[in-house]
Amino acid sequence: MSPNTDSEEPFNPNEFLAIPKWINEEYFRPIIEQDVTDFASIKNFKPVAATQPGENYTSIMVRVIIDIELKDGTEQKVSYILKTMLDVGKGGAFVNEMNLFPKETEMYRLHIPSYIKLYKEAGIDIELAPKCLHVEETPERITLVLEDLKRQHFYNVDRLKGLDLPHMQRVLRKLAELHAASAVKYEQSGPFAQMYYESFYKESNRAIFEQLGEMRLKQYFKAMREWQLPDVEKYISNTPSPMEMFEESLHLNKVDETEFNCLNHGDLWCNNIMFADEGPVERTLFVDLQVGKWGSPAQDLWYLITTSASLDIKVKEFDYFISFYHQRLVECLKLLKYSKHIPSLKELHIMMLKYGKWGPVTANGVLVAIVLPSDKDSSIDMMMTPGPEGDAFRYKTFINPYYVKAMLQLFPFFANKGLL
Repeated sequence: MSPNTDSEEPFNPNEFLAIPKWINEEYFRPIIEQDVTDFASIKNFKPVAATQPGENYTSIMVRVIIDIELKDGTEQKVSYILKTMLDVGKGGAFVNEMNLFPKETEMYRLHIPSYIKLYKEAGIDIELAPKCLHVEETPERITLVLEDLKRQHFYNVDRLKGLDLPHMQRVLRKLAELHAASAVKYEQSGPFAQMYYESFYKESNRAIFEQLGEMRLKQYFKAMREWQLPDVEKYISNTPSPMEMFEESLHLNKVDETEFNCLNHGDLWCNNIMFADEGPVERTLFVDLQVGKWGSPAQDLWYLITTSASLDIKVKEFDYFISFYHQRLVECLKLLKYSKHIPSLKELHIMMLKYGKWGPVTANGVLVAIVLPSDKDSSIDMMMTPGPEGDAFRYKTFINPYYVKAMLQLFPFFANKGLL
């Protein structure tokens, strides 16, 4: 439960979101009965979009704000986040192929609680994610109801500005805690479910990715020639074909079990990280646990830095980020009594190069959407629409000044590391 003392009308950040009619008082009454002691009745029920257009591509996110009456006659305002599947005809078929909701359900039910227990048994209390209050699995959909962190004064950093150094340090510290616990859990209980060994990049999705790649490439090259990128033709000539790009992505999924591995968050960018600064302790939590992937921690590190470090530190502090993460990773693995080899900082840097293609793959893929200012047309469906309308939208994303500024840094950085 997240108390809400605000009296004004709830703000709806996306008036274009069609909220399913089944998200209603009847659906939430048993959830509130379980969550709120002395609950008597619902006085007012208001569902609104939880995110702006373009900030969530893989699910329907709804903030539900409810005025309730307690048994003693007093009234209270509570709020929740409901997360459910997209309609099949609006990108849901592609998303559902990825096992996103089964992964997230298992993360909240099983893995996050087990990680927290590991740390508690080692003598410290940590938080990793919000509380999940309700899970419903039906033939039509999977739905999660989570505590509303924003009612506890959690916030996201503006994705268009990125994380400054103090926020990056907080995320890297929390990421090391997550990774360490997953590695110890693997050591104790054996491999994770098969779905955590797969990502978007799997053979059954080859046709979709190659088709999308072909649709993107002409507009991408047209945009690049307008970026004022030195040696732009060299970068264009070295750009892999959609087939080559998919093969590289497929190769990144392979796990070398002789190395240190962990369960990656898999989608670690600004909007999936929540911060709270009020009170004596700074709090940092991860949300959107849908894309977990067993493998090298290099995946999360490349993804986080590429998508979310602010431009003034993205390249400049790259090596420092790896060192800061490594220090906390070692502390946590020792605390949790990890018995296998703990990678040295040098070994971690070598991993970052070995799996360095996560950088260009992330920059050419999700970064395009992440730094696109809020747009009513932003959707996974529009990203994949063929023809002139889709081409115009894709071109608009590639000449977006936020994306251009990031790529003017990242292209030379990747080139100097031998990753292109």
